Amino acid sequence: MMLRLPSPLFFLWASTLVLLSSSRPLLPPGVKLLVRNQATTFNSSDFDVLLQGNQAFRNDVDPQLLKDLAEHGQEPPFLFIGCSDSRVSEGTVFSAQPGTLFTERNIANRFSPDDLNVRSAVAYGVEDLHVRHIIVMGHYGCGGVAASVASPPPLPWDSATTAVQQWIAPIRTVYQTSQREEVAALRRENEGKTNVPAPTLHNPGFRALVEENVKNTVQALASDSIVVESYLNTTGKSHPFYIHGWVYDIENGEVKDLGISVGP
Repeated sequence: MMLRLPSPLFFLWASTLVLLSSSRPLLPPGVKLLVRNQATTFNSSDFDVLLQGNQAFRNDVDPQLLKDLAEHGQEPPFLFIGCSDSRVSEGTVFSAQPGTLFTERNIANRFSPDDLNVRSAVAYGVEDLHVRHIIVMGHYGCGGVAASVASPPPLPWDSATTAVQQWIAPIRTVYQTSQREEVAALRRENEGKTNVPAPTLHNPGFRALVEENVKNTVQALASDSIVVESYLNTTGKSHPFYIHGWVYDIENGEVKDLGISVGP
């Protein structure tokens, strides 16, 4: 007879077994696992803003909507590919109800064919959720795009710097090769400098590069085999959907359509 434990107890039980049975340390040297009453290095009040926000959400949301979504599953009309920036929360920007946006976010709203995370989100959104629109949305003042203009940090790089610099490398290529006049003017402005700073928020070249990065992501997404095969309906499960490029202004909250939609 199989013992069925409630989910939270099961995970606690399983974790305890792993910890007790492991003959090797589970954490790197110098890192220790803390239980809540031992974790004195952080202030629990740090979470107040989140807990209060959750309570406000529960007070305002339609409980029947949550119940329906839980019982019948999600059917979002939109797949949103955006930046991880905390100022660009898609649920907030669009005042969207739960079940509206299936979301993938990363630094500088990139799409890479080597990134299984974003590709699996697109595959699931297109083939299983049957989203009708994929929205790629960048934003002015994007730190990832700004870092692609600035000189890279001096070598040697640690693991964190390497991860970021490798991720934004394709945006550096867009900056270095774009024929758009504003971006070319920014290159000329920085030509000959040994230490190029990140551009300022209102720099026309920076704002243009944000838009060009969105266009590059739309192009990369539209040419990916997942999208191509779906448009060709090679699986027999496909349906019409469209890819759009938008940009968000973090100063005034306005969303602008760049007019670069792609469809079957």
